[in-house]
Amino acid sequence: MSVPTADAVMAATYKLVQQAMSGQWHDMPRTIEERRLLLDRLSASATAQDREWLNALKQAMAESDAVIAKMREEAISQHGTADAADEQRAGVDDVLEMIRGS
Repeated sequence: MSVPTADAVMAATYKLVQQAMSGQWHDMPRTIEERRLLLDRLSASATAQDREWLNALKQAMAESDAVIAKMREEAISQHGTADAADEQRAGVDDVLEMIRGS
């Protein structure tokens, strides 16, 4: 097992959470793909002893991918496109920043 690759998988997962929390829907497919590639690399270097936790990680990633897809779909259906959802979120953030600044 490659510890740096495992760390990179976890970092990509954290990045996905941050993207979801901030409404960066257009960035998420690229991050999901990066995470899948990292998991493939991790799987290729895994030993027999690593298989159990690796399977658990794969299951968790599949579940998070499903949740992310649902959230992204919901945001896009409410706002028309991922970019429109991002723009609306940015507009809300701008207003909140203005309020905080006054």
